[in-house]
Amino acid sequence: MSAAKLPSSPSLSLSRGVGVTLQPGQARTLRVPAAGLLRVTHGALWVTRRGARAQPAPDDVYVAAGQPLALHAGESVVIEPIHLGCAPARQVAPAVFCWQPATGRCAGALRAFADRLGAWLHGAHVGA
Repeated sequence: MSAAKLPSSPSLSLSRGVGVTLQPGQARTLRVPAAGLLRVTHGALWVTRRGARAQPAPDDVYVAAGQPLALHAGESVVIEPIHLGCAPARQVAPAVFCWQPATGRCAGALRAFADRLGAWLHGAHVGA
């Protein structure tokens, strides 16, 4: 898989299996066409989610290399590189990620898992 440099556009189209590199200071909006996984392969991303489903407020998530993030069809997310947990905030490295759409039976299982996880996380935020 090769990494592709992004144009300066704030919006980004997702292509299966294509590595995308975001440089420090670059933020991009992703409009998720179908359920799938965003996989960070290098660095870390700060992801702000606003789903297709009604949510009271956007959700912020830290995703480090090796961690997949399940996304729903219709979701709109803003992503940007962030410093790794062990590095000072001023040392932000480029982040590389790829997109893998869910297919067949896995798509339904992924949606169900993401729904349950989202409900659990929302309940944890409400109770905190």
